[in-house]
Amino acid sequence: MDIATAFKVMMKGVIVSRNSAKYGEIATFLLNEENYVEYETLLQKLGYELNGENGYFFLSKSEALSSEEIDQFIQSHKEVFMLISILKQLLPHARSGSSIKYTEFVAQFEEKRDELLEVKWRYIFKENDLKQSSEKFFERLSKEFIIEKIDKNDKDSYLVLNALEYYLSFLEDMK
Repeated sequence: MDIATAFKVMMKGVIVSRNSAKYGEIATFLLNEENYVEYETLLQKLGYELNGENGYFFLSKSEALSSEEIDQFIQSHKEVFMLISILKQLLPHARSGSSIKYTEFVAQFEEKRDELLEVKWRYIFKENDLKQSSEKFFERLSKEFIIEKIDKNDKDSYLVLNALEYYLSFLEDMK
């Protein structure tokens, strides 16, 4: 692992989580103080900040975001916030480091289905097929580095990554 590899991944907007099988090596690399300081110094020269807490790391601009940029961020991540809202509504125990099951999610969706949940769901997914849209739900959470499969051969079990805390803390700061 080296700084160039971390930079290549993180410049894509990836939030690297220590408990991620895919990007955990980068987070572990950054947990080393010497590596962190060296990477942070380089990023500052390029106009970026290295942010890390609770086992996840991400890049941001050095200067504070303007209200327009914050609005842009919220608009571009609206669906991610909606995905997290649905996840927490149906599986309130889901938190960084916990495991969740696809089958439990579908069962909870059926059990807790109400008008508000339907509105949120239709905002993201156009199809009515719960199985197909639930698969897409988990694919989107994976794509956003919020969850990942625990085992490639197990299609039911997922690990909730530390990146979830980033989005939850962002929402908390917006209150």
